[in-house]
Amino acid sequence: MNTFSIIAIPFFITAIIFLILAVRQKKSVWLIAGCVFMCSSVTNAVIGMTL
Repeated sequence: MNTFSIIAIPFFITAIIFLILAVRQKKSVWLIAGCVFMCSSVTNAVIGMTL
């Protein structure tokens, strides 16, 4: 596994947790943080697959 792929896994888990918090608490702060972590997770995963 590439370093980018290893970094993508905890970012994805963190994004899921933040998105669950956004749904339960109805606060946009968690939604924004979840979207940022999801984008960075996807970016790292794509870079990890291409290398």
